[in-house]
Amino acid sequence: MTKRMSFLLLFVLLATTVISCTAQPGGVAPQIVVTATPTARPEGSKVVLRVGTGDSGEGLTPHFKIIEQFEAANPDIQVQLEPVGSGDYYARILTQIAAGDPPDLLQIGDDAVPMFVEKGAFVPLDKFISSADYPLDTSIYLPGVLEPGRWNDAQYLLPKDFSPLAVYYNKKLFDEAGLPYPQDGWTWEQFLDTAQKLTKTDDSGKTVQWGAQLPAAWTTGFEYWVAAAGGKLISDDGKQFKGYMDSPEVQAAVQFYADLYNKYKVAPPPADMNSFGGGNSEFDNGTAAMRIFGRWPQSGMKENPNIDLGVVGMPVGKARANVLFWGGFGISALSKNQDAAWRFLRYYTGKEGAEVWKDWALPTVKEVADSSGLSTDPIEGAWLNELNYLAPRAYVYTPYWGQTADPALRKVLETVILDPNADVAATLTTAAQDAQTALDDLVAQQ
Repeated sequence: MTKRMSFLLLFVLLATTVISCTAQPGGVAPQIVVTATPTARPEGSKVVLRVGTGDSGEGLTPHFKIIEQFEAANPDIQVQLEPVGSGDYYARILTQIAAGDPPDLLQIGDDAVPMFVEKGAFVPLDKFISSADYPLDTSIYLPGVLEPGRWNDAQYLLPKDFSPLAVYYNKKLFDEAGLPYPQDGWTWEQFLDTAQKLTKTDDSGKTVQWGAQLPAAWTTGFEYWVAAAGGKLISDDGKQFKGYMDSPEVQAAVQFYADLYNKYKVAPPPADMNSFGGGNSEFDNGTAAMRIFGRWPQSGMKENPNIDLGVVGMPVGKARANVLFWGGFGISALSKNQDAAWRFLRYYTGKEGAEVWKDWALPTVKEVADSSGLSTDPIEGAWLNELNYLAPRAYVYTPYWGQTADPALRKVLETVILDPNADVAATLTTAAQDAQTALDDLVAQQ
């Protein structure tokens, strides 16, 4: 089989593997719009590197700044950024791979790493990391931010940006209630007690202020609750959901989460269950005192006149835990310029790049976080401190998580949020069986 034919086969396999990435509501095929920089014309003997990214708009500014600085320091390399302005970024990558012409470097999100690596889309970076000419000291990174780029004991991607979870809180509402601000190391019980004290109703019994805005049926965010309850959703060998997804620990996590909505009524019902994070706006409107989410909307909150912002780590259950959301870059297995691509990658995701990223996202390099004062900042420091408590996400145990267990877990969360009388144990038993059957069927087809 020729190299081109093998990657055409790869495309077919990937396309059937990432339905969740390419499918749109109603089954409408995504329209791909690529906004690329002008076709590079190499000057003299320059190597031209293509870099694919799912970022767009203002998010491209740090990319261009890093590229400009890198090219000034490396005049033998020219970098062409290829952002996907709209449509499905992964679908675009798959199309490029099938055509045998992907960018030299590709940006991938955390839970897509196993699938892309398993199908041979990336080269392992270990030989580059330990190379004599351009080595990389991986101890420069903050705790936990390298792991999502690893698969089967090899490093395939390096970190671009990340976010754990944290609790946003509105100091205005705490001050009005005469309550102290939440402190690092607080517990589930303290979180519930605080949310109850900050939930207010009017004379008719209508809730006019909520204690906490929760992210509805967001399965990846819910993995925090599972880890904090001392549970796991899948076995370490990636073969079993039964006995894990339906364990007493996971039952406790689901029950507590559902009770926040239905028993204690401290969280507003999801505005749109299909929207990322539930589609609620109560925290932004100043009618919810706390919100559990990632760092992504923080800059807007700082400018929101309804909010006097504070951030604190996630509350502690049976264990202290958090989960990481992550994006990184790797070198395409089809790249003809892998040595040059490595030189740019180590710059892009190393100290030099982090000095630029820090103005747009949390930097991945510890020295940059410390020297810029982010580590001790009362808001940013809370995010960085949560890296010390990361639990492995379920996708790291199997490349089939998105096709098997994730839909089953989402159905559980939707059920217990919408139905106050739902039997949590029975719902989880069904979900574990459904996920197990889907996994066994997929494995049997390999």
